[in-house]
Amino acid sequence: MEPTHLQRLAFIKYLFSMGVNQSHQPEPLCCASILSFHDSVELFLRLSLEKLNISTGKELSFMEHFEIIDNRLKVAKLSQKESIRRLDKARGNLKHLGVMPSRLDIEDFRVNTSAFFSENCPIIFQIEFGEISLINSIALERPRESLKQAKTEFDKGLIFESIQNLILSFTYLITDYEESKKSKFERSPFFFGDTVRSFDRFHSAFSAEHKKLRDFADKVSESIGAIQTAIKILSFGIDYKKYVRFNSIVSSVNVSISESGHVVSYKHGEVKLSKEDLDFCINFIVESALKLQEFDFELEKQ
Repeated sequence: MEPTHLQRLAFIKYLFSMGVNQSHQPEPLCCASILSFHDSVELFLRLSLEKLNISTGKELSFMEHFEIIDNRLKVAKLSQKESIRRLDKARGNLKHLGVMPSRLDIEDFRVNTSAFFSENCPIIFQIEFGEISLINSIALERPRESLKQAKTEFDKGLIFESIQNLILSFTYLITDYEESKKSKFERSPFFFGDTVRSFDRFHSAFSAEHKKLRDFADKVSESIGAIQTAIKILSFGIDYKKYVRFNSIVSSVNVSISESGHVVSYKHGEVKLSKEDLDFCINFIVESALKLQEFDFELEKQ
């Protein structure tokens, strides 16, 4: 496959994933998913024309793509045609008439659009839709390779290892980007104070009767650490609400990295990761990486 086609398929999958996320929002916000689903299908159909080297000489209507493509295909035909026709009608009613689809309709469109891509992508592009990813667009090596590993391990049923690499990918993304921005003073512009590690050095000075003071010190340490993390995430321009959801998905695994680079992981509670959660995490990390790459800069060192 041509690299440009694969890149555009990755963008199409990203649009579809946006629609999936929007479809889970409360009404009426979930109605926006119809527009994302429709746009992703339309881009897929237009790219299919290019892949099959079809030139019509005129602007096609949305549903005319199916007939033109089916005439070129020798064996298989595009599936989910009537389901996509319903999607097209719902999109027109929403965009031009303001008629909002019901929650049941939205769930139906989500399932049908997913089936459209799963069934038709191998027919046109000889690749499974699930294999398409924007991961390769991440410039930094460690977060990119960890994210690839997370996807590979999930496909093998290694859920703990998959979550571990999702955490590592995001951690490496932040630390490697920040490391590249250290100034001549060897301090990152995203430095918001030294980490307070539970005031361990003061604990020995507290006797047993000072338990309340030790507990207070621990809570202050935890609060300062949370504030530092939040400020850093926001300063990078990363969507904090998505960051919170990402953390909730991977919270069953704890990962720590020593100064020597040694990784220690352990699980607490039941370790679960659905395909939809995996896709969200991958998209979140890719979005975060692209956000950092969108406005990259170099600091002068003297």
